[in-house]
Amino acid sequence: MSIKFVQSTKDFNDFVKHNKYLVANFTASWCGPCQAIKPVLDQLYTDTNARYEKIEVIRVDLDTQRDLALKYKVASVPAFVFIENGQEVKRVNGANVPELIKSLDEMNQKAASDPSSKGRAGNGAVVEKLSDNVSFKGIDEFIPKGFEVLNGSIDYGGFEALNGVPLFKGTEGADVKNLFKLDYKKDTSTVVSDADSQLLFYIPLLNISKVYSVLLKFRTGESIAEAGSETELELDSDDLKDESQIPSLIKVWANHQGIISFDDAASDGNAPHIEKISQDANSVWYEIKLKFVRFQNVQSLTVFFDGEDEDYHTLLDKIVLVGVNGETKEQGKISKLEDD
Repeated sequence: MSIKFVQSTKDFNDFVKHNKYLVANFTASWCGPCQAIKPVLDQLYTDTNARYEKIEVIRVDLDTQRDLALKYKVASVPAFVFIENGQEVKRVNGANVPELIKSLDEMNQKAASDPSSKGRAGNGAVVEKLSDNVSFKGIDEFIPKGFEVLNGSIDYGGFEALNGVPLFKGTEGADVKNLFKLDYKKDTSTVVSDADSQLLFYIPLLNISKVYSVLLKFRTGESIAEAGSETELELDSDDLKDESQIPSLIKVWANHQGIISFDDAASDGNAPHIEKISQDANSVWYEIKLKFVRFQNVQSLTVFFDGEDEDYHTLLDKIVLVGVNGETKEQGKISKLEDD
């Protein structure tokens, strides 16, 4: 997992409460030294040998978390505040890598010999292992070490979907967004194209992220029809069996300002990622590995699907984004902290 940005003072306090040994990295998007030292700290945090497994690390944006910056009297960034039992015990100012590592080693030595230290605990929220949810069974093997599921960072307020409707329309809470939502535990998230074979999604993210892959889960219309359903469906049994299909094509774009038209999506032969989907895929999850260099600073994704037969309905059961969360999009330009 990557280092998290705190979202509020309460969020910060929860991290402090649940972690005896904590480092708060005060940073800003406009700060060159902050960006220079960021990958160093990221690598230390995700070290394969669990070098600092008993130290939690968080990031605090100087611009959006002004109250915290004032509380800790942070006037310049980067700043690394070392907190033990809720109290600041040390601070490293500037992008001083040797001093940062030395200070981490000192805290780590103390934490390692402390029987009461239980290691990283995040902000104390109970997080269910994703694969424990039947809808996400078998997904773990598609999430490489150092990467994470990004669906929790989707800005559903700006989300848009064209030509897609919930297949299980009689289910309480039926919504196209359930195709992406991690906390939707019913096995009824399937979306079906309405008028023809095409589906189009605009997926804004809360954080500027690196996107590694798109995972797709399919359910054929025939399997759904044979299993039967206790809820009202968008398609009848015959249409599910005879006139539905899984997607045969996916196109992905980064950082459009809003959703594009179907004509533009279908005709664009130079999309950053274009891939044909194998129709005989037997895996529960189908992995679309993106051209990673083209999806490094992603604020939104536009994803287009089409089926082999333009007159058939296209079905999708789940879409999962995998990558690395980065800075919050709310970070502003240079700001100066002033005493109240």
